[in-house]
This record gives sequence, structure tokens and C-alpha cells, in this order.
Amino acid sequence: MTLRRLGSRAVTSMVAVATLAASGLVHAGAAQADPSVSITPVLTGLGAPRGITFDGRGAMYVSESGVAGAGPFGMTTTGKVSKYKQGSTTPAWTTGFNSLYASEDPSAPPDVLGPEGLSSLGGGCMTNGHGKRHGCQLLMIASESTPGVLAASGGTVNDPQAGHLYRLNGATGAATSTSDVGSQMYQWTGDHASLFEDFPDSNPFGVLVTRGAGHGTRTFVADAGANTISEIMRDGTARVVAYTPNEDFGAFRDSTPTCIAQGPDGFLYVGTLDFVSNLFVPPGTGGLSSVWRVDPNANYPTVPTVWATGLTTITGCTFDRQGNFWAAEMFAGGADATPPGDVVRIPFAHPTTQTHFGAGRLLLPGGIAQGPDDAMYVTVGSAAPGLSGGVMRVAVDH
Repeated sequence: MTLRRLGSRAVTSMVAVATLAASGLVHAGAAQADPSVSITPVLTGLGAPRGITFDGRGAMYVSESGVAGAGPFGMTTTGKVSKYKQGSTTPAWTTGFNSLYASEDPSAPPDVLGPEGLSSLGGGCMTNGHGKRHGCQLLMIASESTPGVLAASGGTVNDPQAGHLYRLNGATGAATSTSDVGSQMYQWTGDHASLFEDFPDSNPFGVLVTRGAGHGTRTFVADAGANTISEIMRDGTARVVAYTPNEDFGAFRDSTPTCIAQGPDGFLYVGTLDFVSNLFVPPGTGGLSSVWRVDPNANYPTVPTVWATGLTTITGCTFDRQGNFWAAEMFAGGADATPPGDVVRIPFAHPTTQTHFGAGRLLLPGGIAQGPDDAMYVTVGSAAPGLSGGVMRVAVDH
């Protein structure tokens, strides 16, 4: 089974680097090259942590894709989402999910897929607000799709959770599936197979919940397999807002949208991975990932526009309360970095200006979110094997 579009080539190619770097995860923030930036560990011992978000009361939520089981491919139940009340490093609750694993290279640990993006909205997540549907929105998107996993595994692996959007109860962690996004996008790419040679495919990876008209909310999903940005309607139907074009250069056409953030102008800003072009197309020095500006009210085939370029393997993104765009760059620095990974800040009014803060100090970052203390919190070890992941706090003095 090959779960291609997560970036399994990334894990296969970088796993040796990740394994070595993971042993020093806690110490990655100890040496401060820039005194204006403080990078310190918050959590350790996590299994491929990817999504991270904070609710309106300061509680932190982290998703873990999980750890691999025995053999070259299969499914475990090691995926999870955990809630940490403000100031605590002990979970208030943990909800388990399925985790898929597959290896392209028998000599390397498998790639792992499971719970991915997280998004929250509202301040009512600390209590069980029965009848207050909009008091707290806490959403998680799971990787891949049930039909895609069945096809890739020759019918041997059936994951009914794959590609589903889940609403989590902020007080208890109870999970409710609200949409089978993966199956819908797998069907959509089958119907639009002319767009890309590897279709049908689906791998929902990023999710964003925003305020809509009145007291309602809107939910959007970035699919790293289908290359779509979809709005999830109240009945669970996925409305395709935009298709992110694949790059027309390099050895492998695979832009791979991974995250969504809402800008100060109300538009959606979507980051892309572009893994192979960044690291394996000469000179392999990165700088080939983009941020696309998407009208949330558009419909496919309206083409989104490029807002920022020159980034490297974006896996997570957000806007801070000052209106700056932040992105986690999982493989920034390439194979020679110790370790690979960085975070970048871009002022909304000046998208050609980039400031980097974590080179050499953030191992394979995945997700990024602003905490109640205004610092940025980053999941790290997101593509590292075993329980070598964690969360780092990045505080910038200016």
C-alpha cells in the first residue's frame, strides 16, 4: 500500500535525519542563536503530532497521527487528539482514532497517517454546552479515504474513519463524524481524472472553521491528494471551492495543499508542500512552495491566485492576531540541515517579506497556532518515527 500524497517520499528520504534529530528533540530549543527568539519544549513523547489549535479559553488541542505497527503496511488505533488546559501538560482528555501506516522502502520506518489538521472557534470548549452548538467548534480532519485505502492495499485494509471530518466535544472529547470528505473527493478526482495522472486520489489534511453570516460557522478542508479546497456544508456535502494547480516544472507535478488560514481580508490562504520539487529537483535547495489566495465564495473552476512564493514544504499555517501569516516548513534546509525544519512570518501587507525563526531548532515541524500568550506553538517530529514528536513554543520579542 502506498499512501503517496501525504509526502511518503519525504518520510522515506528523510527518516534517517529525523531519527537522529529526534533523540535531541528536547534540546533543540536550548541553543539560542538569536536572543530575540526563545524556543522551548512544551510537550514530548508524541507520535507524529500534526495538528494544533487553541480555543477561546486558552486550552490547547494536539492531534497525533500515531505510530506504525508490524509489517510493511496496516492499521493501528494509535491515532489520537488530546486536550491540554491552559498551563497543563497532562491531557484533560484523549480521544483515540485509527492510524494507517505504509512503507515504500523496507529499510526505512513506514509513513504514518491518521488524525491531521485541527481547528477551533469559540470559548465554550471547557464546559459541556448542550444546546449551544456554536459555543464551541472543535474540528479534526483524518487522512486519506476509505475507497482510496482499499484500492491502494488491494482490499486488505479497510479504514471507515479515513477522510472523515470529526466534530469533537470540547468538554469530553467525544467525536462525531460530520462529513466523509475523503470519499467525496476520491469520487470528484475520479470524475476529473484529466487533471492529474494519479487520480482518483484523496488525502484531506488541513481544516479551518470560521465565523459565517450571523451566528453561523463555515468549514473548509484542504485535500493534499485531490488538490482541492472544499467547503463542508451542513449536510456534509463537500462543495469544491478551488483546485490548486500542480506546478508545471520539476520531476513530479504535485503541489499538495496542506493547510488553510483566513486572512484579515476574509479570503483563504492555502500553503503547499511541493516536496519533490523543493528537495529533489536540482539544485534541491527549496524555495518552491507557494501560498494561494482563495475566494471562499468561489466555485471550481475559478483559479486561485498566488499570494506569496519562495517558501519550502509548508505543512501548517495560520494568521496571528496582528495579521501576520505564519507557516511551518517541515523540510526547510533539506537533508543537510540538523535538523530540517523552520517557521516563517510574512506581514500581510508585504507578502514578499519573510522572517525565519527556527532553522536548526525545530525538527520536522507540522502544525502551527498562536497561543493565548501570543507565542507560536509548533508541533515537531511530525514525520519522525515512534514517539519522538512534541510541541515547541516559539516566542519572538519583536
